[in-house]
Amino acid sequence: MKHRILIILGSLMILPMVALPGSPAISSHRDLHRLPIPEKLLPHPRLFCTPIDLERIHRDAAAGDPYTRATIQRITSEAEAALARPLPEGKPSPADFRAAAILGQGYALTANEAFGRKCREMLLAFAAICPTLKTTRAAGRFTESTLLEGPVAVNAAMAYDLVAGAPFMSAPDRKRIEEDLLRILAWECGHRCHHRNSSNWRTWALAIIASCGFAIGDRELIEEAVNGIWDPERNAYLYGAVQTLTHSIFSDGIHWERSIGYTYYTASALMYVMVAAKNSGIGLWHAKLPGILGPFEGSAPHEEYGPPGNRSIRAFLDAPFFYAFPNGRLACVGDSGTRELAYHPIYELAYREYRDPRYAWLIHRHRKDDGRAAPPGWSVWTPSGHPKAALAKGEDRLGRNAFRLKCAAGDRAALVQDVRVPADSPARVTAWVRALTMDGGSAHIRCNFDESFLFTERVTQSGEWRQVTVQIPARPAAKPGDQRSIRLHLFLEEGAGEVLWDDVTVTADGAPGNRVINPGFEETTVDGRGLDFWSLVHSPKEVPEGRYSLDEEAAIGLSGRHINGCTLFPIGGFAILRDQPTTPESTAVNFTFGPYGSGHDHPDRLHFDLYGLGEVLMPDAGSWGYDNPMHVTWANQSIAHNTLTVDEVAQEPQGTSLSVFAAERGDQRVFGVLRLFHAGNLLRAVRATCDTAYPGVSMDRTLCLVGRYVLDVFRARSDADHTYDLAFHGRGDVGTKAPLKPAEALTAHGYAHLTRVRRGMPGEPLFRADFRAGERSLLLMQAQPAGGEVILAKDPDRGTPTSCCIARRRGKDTLYVTVLEPYTSAPTVRGISVESGDAAVTVSVEHASGKDVFTLANAVDGRITLRRIDAAGQARSEQTGPGSRTGSPPM
Repeated sequence: MKHRILIILGSLMILPMVALPGSPAISSHRDLHRLPIPEKLLPHPRLFCTPIDLERIHRDAAAGDPYTRATIQRITSEAEAALARPLPEGKPSPADFRAAAILGQGYALTANEAFGRKCREMLLAFAAICPTLKTTRAAGRFTESTLLEGPVAVNAAMAYDLVAGAPFMSAPDRKRIEEDLLRILAWECGHRCHHRNSSNWRTWALAIIASCGFAIGDRELIEEAVNGIWDPERNAYLYGAVQTLTHSIFSDGIHWERSIGYTYYTASALMYVMVAAKNSGIGLWHAKLPGILGPFEGSAPHEEYGPPGNRSIRAFLDAPFFYAFPNGRLACVGDSGTRELAYHPIYELAYREYRDPRYAWLIHRHRKDDGRAAPPGWSVWTPSGHPKAALAKGEDRLGRNAFRLKCAAGDRAALVQDVRVPADSPARVTAWVRALTMDGGSAHIRCNFDESFLFTERVTQSGEWRQVTVQIPARPAAKPGDQRSIRLHLFLEEGAGEVLWDDVTVTADGAPGNRVINPGFEETTVDGRGLDFWSLVHSPKEVPEGRYSLDEEAAIGLSGRHINGCTLFPIGGFAILRDQPTTPESTAVNFTFGPYGSGHDHPDRLHFDLYGLGEVLMPDAGSWGYDNPMHVTWANQSIAHNTLTVDEVAQEPQGTSLSVFAAERGDQRVFGVLRLFHAGNLLRAVRATCDTAYPGVSMDRTLCLVGRYVLDVFRARSDADHTYDLAFHGRGDVGTKAPLKPAEALTAHGYAHLTRVRRGMPGEPLFRADFRAGERSLLLMQAQPAGGEVILAKDPDRGTPTSCCIARRRGKDTLYVTVLEPYTSAPTVRGISVESGDAAVTVSVEHASGKDVFTLANAVDGRITLRRIDAAGQARSEQTGPGSRTGSPPM
């Protein structure tokens, strides 16, 4: 590991494995734990379903089970449509592979030989074309990259597995499909993927290798998918599922990339490997996998090894539950667009294996209409607020259903689907929308494609059904057969309103039919389960209500801990402090200090998100999309986060680089060191330091959560003079009564995007600013030294406005002391005073109920003491450190 981790939590001390002085020994890759691979695999089908699964489905259909019959009917209808699909003359599209999989599913469910024979014809057509194609630099064959090839390979392997044992499949047919299609996909797009170990790319490579390998019974590919292999050409060990579960996923359940959105994305690939392995008798779900304790030949460069003990996928699946704020919202740290604790099909699989009540709770919530359920083929995106999104039965334009979006002021919601179209042809996007009410809102479609986006016209007035449309030009210089993705966002945003969407179409010149899946929202669910083959095979019929409560203490993997409503991920480097974990309106923070996790991390050591009043009031910059220049010039800049920027340059490894995926170089390592974590009854606190983000600068931040407010003490030290900027980004507009004046725009990376800049020296020892977004407000109160400067500005806007307050100091050392309190009518905090000495910083916070006096030792292993004095003069105290969890008796 990079650093010694010491966690003090009341009387509990957790000491995970520590790195010994000097360079660790490099072990042989031959010493890695391996799972046995069966000598002989079961007959087809064996990949994602088995004969036992199909027998159960047929029994349920014969017994008249409504869900089973509805799903078979839907798949049969799609298969019948696929019968008319022409065989590809050029490079097949992902939609062609999906059609082949649907035909295979139709054959397996109905024994209709026409479906099976058409599936065979399509697979043979793919196999005829595949050897003629060149592998792209990003390891794509039919698409541009491993990531896009993943679903293609899964569908191809599934289709083959479902028809391989049919009487109309000859031995030459099977050999042609296996050798000229599936084996090429596995080796070229999986094995040769340039990501070799811990990234989401490697996990999708494993999905390709496992799908194709198990489908064709190739033991070498299966070995790589499960146990990984040594690659002498690249002098590297190519991680398999075992290394993914024991090194890429840390011992506290956090994935190396440290982005909660990529947790779900990685799970999407990993579930294919888990299912395929289980169906062939390889028990990844229940295997006792020992953690990797140190570097080995060809291992990933990140050093989060140990501690000793057995691992499983459960920590990875548990982590999002304890990463959440009290109402289920998530901090979007790094490249994450996931903003709430969300359902994923892998939890259906995991519930069948573990019967965990948390997984049952998530599935049960998903299956009942919770106001955010998306129709099959679509997802609902709610980037801000608490909008409502639900199927509108009987309120359609022509069919049976429409889809309803309802927003209050400050809410944003969109129905989202990625649609694949030929890149060399123009595409036309249309949809029908009916605005039931409008109060400042706008209904429109945003289409993201290539490195651009276009909008349809906007509907801003209530009225009858109206069609909106936009024409998307062909990609310049695109060749026949090139594909591209158009991401549809059916929006309601910019104000309050309620709308219905229906009959969405995407058509392309020279390509048959509508490219949208479930365009009229006719496909729904019967009992909450999806009407698709995967759900039919894997979703449990009955799932209890389950239980999930942040009041209950828990272990997360080997090292993660959830105690007294607060959570510590000590290896991944997150601490979540919650005042009242089951009260949605209560205050909480998510503090990030851990190791830099790939190009999907951001230069944001010692950043925190602040949550209160049911919303993330101080958010992370999040992801702006990799094709958007704002992603690197704003989201990947430290100034866009609630942390320190030095000399107007981003923290390492971003620095002055304009790389979208800036990463550690050579032996460079950027990480924070946890110094203290305390989950008491009166005081909840965390402290971490970082001296690797800026050469020669030491950063030290302590957060203390007491009731509704947060005390933030940030120390910065250096032997040289610097300009220190501590930024706070809050929802809405920011205002102050301090004498700030309009100023010229700033020019450094990140800073240049700030508008309506005001700056000045407050001149008073106490500075106050207030962020306001609708009914929610956030107090910022900060002690100001002589010569301290404040900059207020508006952040770049993606539809959820935020503003920033930057506290600027110059010199070698500086101390920031700030209090933050969410409020509606008026804050309770009235003032703060600070005394800084050689041994400690003492902060007094005056509030409506009395006064809190904090003593924070300067030593990195020092304690925090809180003494609370109420209005009657009665005092009680609490101190961090051994034996102090419950505090001392009243004084």
